[in-house]
Amino acid sequence: MRFAHPDVLWFLLLCPLLGLLIALGRRRYAALLQHLGEPRLFQHTRSHVPWLHRPWVQVGLLLLPVLSLIMALADPRMYTGTPYIKAGALDTVMALDVSTSMAAEDVNGRSRLAVARDIVRSLLPELRGNRVGFITFAGTSFRQAELTEDLDALDFIVKRWIKEGSAGVAGSNLAQAIEAGLDLFSDDPERTRLMLLFSDGGDVSETLQPALARAASQGVVIVTLGLGSMQPSRIPQYDAQGKFTNYVEVGGTVATTRLNAKPLQRIASATSGTYEHVRQRRTWRHLLTRHAAASDLLTHDEKPIFQTFLLVGLLACATQVLATRL
Repeated sequence: MRFAHPDVLWFLLLCPLLGLLIALGRRRYAALLQHLGEPRLFQHTRSHVPWLHRPWVQVGLLLLPVLSLIMALADPRMYTGTPYIKAGALDTVMALDVSTSMAAEDVNGRSRLAVARDIVRSLLPELRGNRVGFITFAGTSFRQAELTEDLDALDFIVKRWIKEGSAGVAGSNLAQAIEAGLDLFSDDPERTRLMLLFSDGGDVSETLQPALARAASQGVVIVTLGLGSMQPSRIPQYDAQGKFTNYVEVGGTVATTRLNAKPLQRIASATSGTYEHVRQRRTWRHLLTRHAAASDLLTHDEKPIFQTFLLVGLLACATQVLATRL
C-alpha cells in the first residue's frame, strides 16, 4: 500500500493534542457532574448503554473520525496484480547463441536453443511498452532486430527464424556478441539498459575485456544465462523431416559439449549483472521482475481505498450520535 499524498499524514501529529483536549474536556465534565450531584446517578438515568459513555470509548469515538479523515485525504492505494515494468523505461537487447553446441539436448531433455527460445518468448510480454533489440551469434554476430516496441514481430522472428548454425560461422564469440549488442543501444539517458545473453559458454578472447569495459562505461547491465549440463553431452543431428540421423563428429569421433560457466560469470560480474544457470524453463518466467537491474522500474496497478477510511469515520460519528440518545 502507498499514499498518493503522504504529506497529509503530518496532520496525524495533531491527534495527540486533540486527544489531550478531549481528555481535559471529559475531566471538566466529570467535575461538573460531581458539583451537581452523584455522577453514577446521572449515568444510570441518562443511558441504557453505559459502556458507550466510558471515557476511553468517548475519546476513541471523537478521535476516530479525525484519524479516518486524515487517512482518506492522504489517498491510500492498494497494489493489485503482479508487478510489471513501466512503459518507456527500459531498453533490452537479447543476444542468443546459435552455435552448433546449442543443439545438445541436456536441459530437461530439450535442446539448449529450444529452451533459450522459450525463455525469450516468455519474457517479451513483460517488456510491453519498452524497446527490445535482438541479435544471434556464434563465431560472428548478426542483427535480427533493432530496438523496437513491436514485440509481436520479435516473437515471430524467435519462433520461426532462429535455429542452430543460423549465424553461419562455428564457435561462440562472446566479445563480438557483446559489441554487437552494445551497438543497438541508443544514447537516451532516461532509459535503463539491460542485455540478456543466452549461451553455453564460448571462446574467451583477449577482446572480451575491452567489450566489458565498454559495457560498464555505457551503464549496460548484462545478465548471462547459462544453458546446458556440466557433464559432457553429445550433439544430435536431424534431417529436414526432424528425424534423428547421427551425432556430430569431429575427426571421426563423436563430439561432446558441456556448459562453460566461467566466461559467463565473468561477463556478469564485470557489468554489475548476475549469472543464472538455466535448469528449468518455467523458473525464468519472471526473470526481469526479479532481477535487480529492473527492480527500480517496477510498478503495480493500484486501487484507491480511501472509501474504507471514510466509512469507518462515518460509523464512528453515527455511534457518537447514538450514544447521546441511548
